[in-house]
Parts: sequence; structure tokens; C-alpha cells
Amino acid sequence: MPKDKKIILVANCLLNPYCRVHVLGKNFPLTHELTAYLANTKTGVIQYHCPELTSGGYNRNPQGRVQYDNTFFKAHCREVLQMPLQMIEEFVANGYRLTAFIGLQNSPSCGVYWGKHKENKYGYESWMESDEVSNNTQLGVMTTIIVEELVKRGIEIPLIEFPLSAPIGSEEHRKFWYEVRQAVEPKNPYITYENAEDFRAYFLTTNHYNEPELAYKEMRANKEVVDSELKK
Repeated sequence: MPKDKKIILVANCLLNPYCRVHVLGKNFPLTHELTAYLANTKTGVIQYHCPELTSGGYNRNPQGRVQYDNTFFKAHCREVLQMPLQMIEEFVANGYRLTAFIGLQNSPSCGVYWGKHKENKYGYESWMESDEVSNNTQLGVMTTIIVEELVKRGIEIPLIEFPLSAPIGSEEHRKFWYEVRQAVEPKNPYITYENAEDFRAYFLTTNHYNEPELAYKEMRANKEVVDSELKK
């Protein structure tokens, strides 16, 4: 059987939470799990530079999708993607499989499910999600461009959203891991929605040498997220 050589495209802030705008938090628990999983499944990671950080800087204000949906930001996104797309082309040409793209929950640029959001005092869309349930969702601005550029190259992949604000053990968290594992391990017959997260204890105790702090290990064991710990 041919070896499954695989790569994955991820938003920069998934591996470097410090890129995120301050309201989204800069914690590492789920990042730790994702990097452990990708390393243990020998999945190569391709990142692109954060388009928000590289255009608005570290101290930028949180904004809605509509503020980024403009000619200038889109041009910047395409510039940021040039080298990562070339890398993808080179890997694919040499027998690698691009497994998926992982974006960030509630990101106006790198999100996958940007739904209805509240408006600010000026009547413009804000970064805060609305309490109203809406099935009408958009891709983030950068995600939209990623899809367009991959289609040009004849590549179609799953789009998966990193559930930043969901507690470990939640349905959002389980859905995320099921989608990731289906994309990375499509020939694994033992993956089910119910056991999608069962890899965690094995990876964190036997395979991953950079173990998290005890507080994080306890949170995973209890399947709880303690807000005070995440803010540290």
C-alpha cells in the first residue's frame, strides 16, 4: 500500500495564539492538542502569515467581516498566500495529499461559519455574535480567497473550524475532532463521532513529550474549562 504523505493548511493563529485580536484570547490548550495530533499522525503543517496582524498590527481593534471585505484587504490576503500556495503546489506535485484547511471560530478573515453578528452604535457589523439563530453563514474573507485559489489549482478540501471558545468535551469540540480525523485518517475504520476524542489520553501520556502544565491536564481529565486558568 502506498504511503499516505499528507499536509494540512492552517490559519497562523492556531499555532501562534498571540496573533489573535485580544478579545479572542491567547490561550493554548486546544492548540496543544492539535499540534500533538498532527505530529503524531505525521501530518506536515503549512501556515500563512496572519493577514489581520500583518495589515493592522498587534494592537488592532476587533472588527466584523464587513470591515475586512474590501479591495485592499483582499489584495493583502492574496499576497500573503503566494508562498503557501506555491508550497502546496510543490507538495501535491510530489505525491502529497492536502487534507483540509482549518480556520478559526468567529474570525472575520479565517472563519468558516461567519453568521449573524451584532451591530455597533454606528450600525456596522461588530465582532460579537448575535443571539439570533441564523443558518445563513459566510466564509471569512481570507477563507474565501483560499477556496478560490485552491479551486484554480483543481484542489477541493474540507473546511474545518477550530472551536476556540468551546469547552473541551463539548459537542463543538467533538465535531471538530471528528472532522479533522476524517480528513487526516480517511482509511481508519475505527473513527466514529462518539470516539473522535479518545486519542487524547494516549497522545498526551505516551507520545507527546512536551506535556502541558498540570492544570491543563486536570482540565482535560475532567472535561472542563476553567476560565480563570485560560486567562493566565
